[in-house]
Amino acid sequence: MNQKTETMFDQICGILRAHTKVDTKIEPETLIGADLAIDSVEMFDLVMEIEEQYDISFPLEEASEIDTVQSLVTAIERITNV
Repeated sequence: MNQKTETMFDQICGILRAHTKVDTKIEPETLIGADLAIDSVEMFDLVMEIEEQYDISFPLEEASEIDTVQSLVTAIERITNV
């Protein structure tokens, strides 16, 4: 993981911690729904917060494919061209 990706991962972990009540270590392969107990409504709120923070917009088909923390970071990098 390069420095920019690592920084983004840390920022995303902070956002995820604010949206979950599960006390678990967040790794790149952590499943957002299953491991962090984030349901579809919370995921929608999460995506909106990330879109606002990074000034991006997730294409609907891409947002529906995000399942792990790494896939979320990768999607943000792709959209922001990091």
